[in-house]
Amino acid sequence: MNNKDKERFREQTQAGEFYVFVVSDSTGETAEKVARAAISQFSIPDVHLKRFLLIDSELKLREIITEAADKNALVIFTLVKDELRNIMLQESAERGIASIDIIGPVLNSIANILNLSPERKPGAIHRVNDEYFKRIDALEYAVKHDDGQRIDEISDADALILGVSRTSKTPLCLFLAQRGFKAANIPIIDSQSIDESVYGIPKEKIFGLTSDPLRISNLRKERLKRMGLPLSQDYVSKESIENELAHSISIYTKLNAYVIDITEKSIEEVAADIISRINNK
Repeated sequence: MNNKDKERFREQTQAGEFYVFVVSDSTGETAEKVARAAISQFSIPDVHLKRFLLIDSELKLREIITEAADKNALVIFTLVKDELRNIMLQESAERGIASIDIIGPVLNSIANILNLSPERKPGAIHRVNDEYFKRIDALEYAVKHDDGQRIDEISDADALILGVSRTSKTPLCLFLAQRGFKAANIPIIDSQSIDESVYGIPKEKIFGLTSDPLRISNLRKERLKRMGLPLSQDYVSKESIENELAHSISIYTKLNAYVIDITEKSIEEVAADIISRINNK
């Protein structure tokens, strides 16, 4: 792309006609995510993003290239087949199209490092494999063992999550499941004891959640409001929650559980901490 083409492209963008074409011989997820993430870093008022997915022929690709040239579009592409990728690169250069090859340079670099040739199969990243089925099993496990259900079947859990109400036990278990880890959760209620079977679980698998009482109180109030239920002081008062948290800490201590304060942490951060401990136990 020469300086004249760049100037024309900038003028068109400033006029509010910024076209971005996402072109892929697969689902286009990778290219679109990269495109949206990158574009979000610039103050561009109006972006026209158009997707061209599952491109498997030279004819389809040349039609897209012609439209890109007509609209002076920025083309972001993931084409793993050499013939299609070479056409895109050559035509872009000849027609002054701004194009970005996302996967090609990475493939070439890895091939050079490993001294191997890539398979160049579109959509290879989305193939159904053992990891996929592992995640499905983990999701089913999290649902079946949510909120203290089937407590007699938790011995095979990768992680056992404990916590009072509104400490994000269920979302955390589902997030872990998406990473392939079987997680069960058990609520700690008032001053009630937990099932004796939990004491037979290895301490490395047990994680106790705690949080700021005011944060929990606000979450509980919001929950009751959404459900159209009256406020219960035993459920939402700071004093009651402090007592619950103190009780939960006593249980964590007896179990020798790893305690995580989630007050200032996202689900992703808490999960990362748990996964690290599971992998290093």
